[in-house]
Amino acid sequence: MKIEKHHKINFFDIDHEFKLRIQSAARFFQEMAVLHSTKIGAGPDVLFEKGVVWLLNRLEIEFFRYPMLDEDIKLTTWSRGFKGYKGFREYHIHSSVGDIARGSGVWLFFDTKRKRISKVPAQISRLYAVEKEKWFEKEINDWQTCGIINPEKQIEISLRYSDFDVNGHVNNTIYLGFLETLYHKILNSNSKPIKNIKIRFCREIGRDKDKIRTGWYKNNGVYQCNIFDGATLYADAEIIPMD
Repeated sequence: MKIEKHHKINFFDIDHEFKLRIQSAARFFQEMAVLHSTKIGAGPDVLFEKGVVWLLNRLEIEFFRYPMLDEDIKLTTWSRGFKGYKGFREYHIHSSVGDIARGSGVWLFFDTKRKRISKVPAQISRLYAVEKEKWFEKEINDWQTCGIINPEKQIEISLRYSDFDVNGHVNNTIYLGFLETLYHKILNSNSKPIKNIKIRFCREIGRDKDKIRTGWYKNNGVYQCNIFDGATLYADAEIIPMD
């Protein structure tokens, strides 16, 4: 079953050039996943009572173009099924003008009481009508991440009160904002927008942190990136600019 929602690009979604921010696209995807789960009776409130949550582990977004302020878009998501403690989900952003972006994510089912990932129970998985359609030939689950790199350049980013969500840690969508900041401040010398971005979320950034660092290393035309603090790796990522 595919879930759809219409949205008009507003001021909170765009950058200084009036174009959609990647962080906003990631937020759309997260909100659509929550909407889907809520519609079938497995929303955050239901899971909270059971002492479990979904944690985003990996995400890939590929952009065809960046919509502008006031453009009407359609957001679509669907579940691609479950395997063990993982859930697989696809995303699409489209408008009357054409394709905007597509995405694929891997979510982990986490037991908050036992503080560990747990197999998705049948009473949860059977609520989802699974669609097998997928966007990418190579699974984001099979992506070979870069791990800890020795950055060529890095920047420090201060954390704000608004970066932290109800779980007391920096929301996953903010990580994409960190990478956007890195890219547009020290990588994007040719003013090329990002075509493809992949990220693996390795560790939560808790409220005890006031700042983090993000840096990059270029390897075969791909920018390998870390979000880190000292020896702690919070996320690793890859960025490919548009041609």
